Amino acid sequence: MEFTKKELLNYALENDIIDIGSIQKQLEMNERKKYLEMHKSKIWQGKDGYFYTKVPDATKPNGRRLIKKATQDKLDEAIIKYYKGKSEKHYVESVFEDWMNKKLSYGEIQRQTYDRRKSDFDRFFPKNIKQKEIKYFTEVELEDFIKTTIYEQKLTAKAWSGMKTLILGIFKYAKKMGYTNISITSFLGDLDLSNRAFTKKQKVDEQSVFNEEEMKALIKYLSKTSKLANLGVLLAAYTGMRVGEVVALKWEDINDNYIYVHRTQIKYRENGKDVYEIRDSPKTEAGVRKIVIVSKLKPIIKQLRLINPFTEYVFQITDNKVIGKYMLGKCLYRACEKINIPKRGMHVLRKTYATRLINSNVDEAVIINQMGHTDIKTTKDYYYYNDKTLDNIAHIIGNVINY
Repeated sequence: MEFTKKELLNYALENDIIDIGSIQKQLEMNERKKYLEMHKSKIWQGKDGYFYTKVPDATKPNGRRLIKKATQDKLDEAIIKYYKGKSEKHYVESVFEDWMNKKLSYGEIQRQTYDRRKSDFDRFFPKNIKQKEIKYFTEVELEDFIKTTIYEQKLTAKAWSGMKTLILGIFKYAKKMGYTNISITSFLGDLDLSNRAFTKKQKVDEQSVFNEEEMKALIKYLSKTSKLANLGVLLAAYTGMRVGEVVALKWEDINDNYIYVHRTQIKYRENGKDVYEIRDSPKTEAGVRKIVIVSKLKPIIKQLRLINPFTEYVFQITDNKVIGKYMLGKCLYRACEKINIPKRGMHVLRKTYATRLINSNVDEAVIINQMGHTDIKTTKDYYYYNDKTLDNIAHIIGNVINY
């Protein structure tokens, strides 16, 4: 009986006649040999003991780039990496994924950061750009892509900052891997973008803060109930804490006169589902802080203790689960509907808190500590709005303009 080559191979594999490890090693050696044979330039050892060679590089004046390594083996690896990068197809989207996954594996970013950047990537990069081989991107095409996106999507300067982070990371990683010759740092430094190119978002006070009358009505409504989420909203209103910091509180963090903030709840996507996780560090370094407990907050904390007297976390709802930060946002929306005011989110409560502190001439050092900021400029630029009603404004100005 005669056997086909395929049948013989299957038989050998099933009976461990073939050493898979040896085959894998041979394949790797063949691949190394193939890439090294592609390199035709001279390799030499300098008087300093280092090994040198040159590879093609269209961005250099003489069309070649010098590579210097401490050993022959390291130089070989650099040559293989260069030609491997040239021979394989690397699309913008795959480079983005590789770059992000590397940062995840090194612990440089959290899952929530990955999700946010993936969302930005899908927003800023259309399909034709995602599927473009990165080695074919020229600086002219890259500039055209950037300016077209800013114009067509009416990006603000802040949105461009997010897009710029992606472009910088993708092309830096691609350059390091040998997929492109574009020096993205130099390119972005030379990029001429007028401030007029960006859409200006006007501060709309009515959407950015709750005015004085709205806050009174909101506090009154939320104080009528002892629901866990309602109390969480009240705690945020009296402390200016980020919603993720509120739901991550443990009872050990709450002292007689202050709340020690040093945790936050993050959200990320896994297997198509939202996952909420408590992280033992705040959003920023400045986020570690002590927030004073004002007198009106004390009965709220007392109510929370009555609801959860023996739990580890203040907003714990089962043995191993705390309330999700989105629940506080839903609760605030519902409260706004009940008292018939425009719906606004939890971050608006934080802006309202900052605005009240600034308007009351609280010492700037105290304000930035309460807010978890590094400087007062951040607070004033992004968290300071007019929270006065028109009647109050008329009364204040009337007292000043009294000639």
